[in-house]
Amino acid sequence: MALVPLHTLHAAPVKIDGISAIVDSTPILESDIQSRFQIVKDRIPGGIMTDNVHRQIQNQMIDELLQANYARKVGMRASSTEVDNAILGVAKNMKLDLQGLKDVLASKNIDYGRYRQQIEQEILINNIKRDIIRKRIVISEQEVDDYLTSDTSITKEKDEIHLRHLIIRASNTEQAQARIQQIADTIQTEDDFIEQAIAHSDGSFAIEGGDLGWRPINQLPPLFVRAFEGQDGPLIGPLQSNAGMHLLWVIEKRSPNVTLQQQTKTRHILVRANEIRNLEQTKELADDLYNQLQNGADFAQLAKEYSEDQGSTIQGGDLGWVTPGTMVAEFENQMDQTNLGDISKPFKTQFGWHILQVEGRREADISDKVKRANAERALTAQKQDLVLGNWLDELRADAFIDIKK
Repeated sequence: MALVPLHTLHAAPVKIDGISAIVDSTPILESDIQSRFQIVKDRIPGGIMTDNVHRQIQNQMIDELLQANYARKVGMRASSTEVDNAILGVAKNMKLDLQGLKDVLASKNIDYGRYRQQIEQEILINNIKRDIIRKRIVISEQEVDDYLTSDTSITKEKDEIHLRHLIIRASNTEQAQARIQQIADTIQTEDDFIEQAIAHSDGSFAIEGGDLGWRPINQLPPLFVRAFEGQDGPLIGPLQSNAGMHLLWVIEKRSPNVTLQQQTKTRHILVRANEIRNLEQTKELADDLYNQLQNGADFAQLAKEYSEDQGSTIQGGDLGWVTPGTMVAEFENQMDQTNLGDISKPFKTQFGWHILQVEGRREADISDKVKRANAERALTAQKQDLVLGNWLDELRADAFIDIKK
């Protein structure tokens, strides 16, 4: 499980810790924001806490509180057992028992009670997002039929694109159009786009300069796909959707030479940086696990003990038969390059450090049932960013949010 930053209780040399914002009745402290910055600064272009970076972190933490509060409002709970198991999993990853983890937290001035609350909040957010997607995205049989007969389904199945994204959400369309055009007029280079995304974007990845990473083209909104075909780039837009006004920056495109019918049976171990284990220490843990595997350790057992991928940990990291286009590009590339029966060296994706084992390869089942299931997943992926964005807008509109100057 990924850990989100916690209240560290330490005082800054010049400024006493204070309240940065209040969401309904819950405060966000300045120290919370500083702690979050220490976690994400390696992903922030420049790695400096500017006013715009501070604002984006603050907005991110406001959104997290809104989502967790909503989850509780509709009766969703993270049981003590779930939270305990998640914390024990972190302790195991660090080769500690529970008391050892508490000692490490105390040495970093992290209150254990707030630590538990933060783990509970993360579980709630993951669960409520899945619930919202399940309830609000309904894919009709006609949509699946149309997708399967479209050019996107066939020609874009493996095409990938590395994008940056900037979005302006506003109730007044004319004002949003004027603002996005003003921003677009200032952008000549990728660095310009990064600066404008951090300063102005309302998107989830704004703090990272709008970097969406590599995405399968057939899982992007059709509006974006049509724009790629109609404009040369690298700057695409402005584009208007129900979510707002968009600008895109195309970093790179690629079409991997992978047979669409090939499936790979694989399992993996995922470890992530967190408040008490930085990127370097996380890499060291991945290297240590890899060495254990090379010396004969059981992959499934290590995955159960150390992996932080909630979806596969209980199954010993087993991901089943993986179809091309369902994993992030770095993972698929490593999977494709790893021989049958071999274990990959540790590699990094946007989710953390992975080790994978290839257990089998076969020709994919291309029956109608499988094709329709793949189409439904792609259509859901196209819609989920808009659905979650609209849901967050609703939460913001209904909440009391007081941002301190």
